[in-house]
Amino acid sequence: MASRSVTEILLIPFQFVWYLFLTLLYALIGLIYAFVPSAILPKKDVSNDIVLITGGGCGFGRLFALEFTKLGSTVVIWDIDERGAQKVAKECEELGGKAYAFKVDVSKSKDVYRTADDVRKKVGDVTILINNAGVVSGSHLLDTSDDMINRTIDINVKAYFWVTVKAFARSMLENNHGHFVSVCSMAGYYGGPKQVDYCASKHAVVGFEESLYLDFELNKKSGVFTTIINPFYMDTGMFTGVESTKGLLPVLSAEFVMKKSMVAILTNERYVYLPYLTRLYIFLKSFLPENSMWALRTFFGIEGYMGGFTGRQKSD
Repeated sequence: MASRSVTEILLIPFQFVWYLFLTLLYALIGLIYAFVPSAILPKKDVSNDIVLITGGGCGFGRLFALEFTKLGSTVVIWDIDERGAQKVAKECEELGGKAYAFKVDVSKSKDVYRTADDVRKKVGDVTILINNAGVVSGSHLLDTSDDMINRTIDINVKAYFWVTVKAFARSMLENNHGHFVSVCSMAGYYGGPKQVDYCASKHAVVGFEESLYLDFELNKKSGVFTTIINPFYMDTGMFTGVESTKGLLPVLSAEFVMKKSMVAILTNERYVYLPYLTRLYIFLKSFLPENSMWALRTFFGIEGYMGGFTGRQKSD
């Protein structure tokens, strides 16, 4: 045992050099890919996939449904608003695709499991899951009711556990074929006023997704992929009233975020940060003092974005 231990110790410098080389190599490859036009990147075929989208009855979820329909995928739309889900399913069918609408409250695990069984019987095994459902209160913490806080955590966090892992992960892992997409937010990396519950939930999703990825890696499931999408504020209706107070960092077009997200999914990319400037913010946050970060937030006017927030209206 002593000899073996000495051998392991002697190997440490060589292992360090080898993994340092791999780190630099993969960083270089990533840098090259960052400058390669997305149009020429090799993309996987999803025409035989069954794509399930939570919160697919409006906003960003609707855009996902239409985009995958154009690629030939069978689309399954989950939403608590049955009418909205059916409307989007009809839009997909008008494009020549196959679409199914289900009324689901993802905050309730029993509802999720029951509807997941219905999907398997009526449609088949889901192979691409878009975790998109989410809510935001848009109020200061002391003005946010306990019920709203619980609702935010139930939909934005807990639902990921039973929708992703309990309901659909097993078949993907058994078949070594699947893709989990988490629609998160830059709120998963920094805090913001009038978003305490929302930011907390998105921080949780980031931890959930990154740990899930490692779980799949340890299971040697090379055919199961994960992607986490982290946009800045989007004009989907969920954040109606939010606007850039200085115009330096505008609210993103949902169509723009969709195009970038689809490229990431079709090329099995792990992370999407939009706009790209937000990557710099995350990097600077890791070592700059809080006063410096305050100066940056103030310059871009980030803390004033939620001032006119009204949220999604019933007519949306």
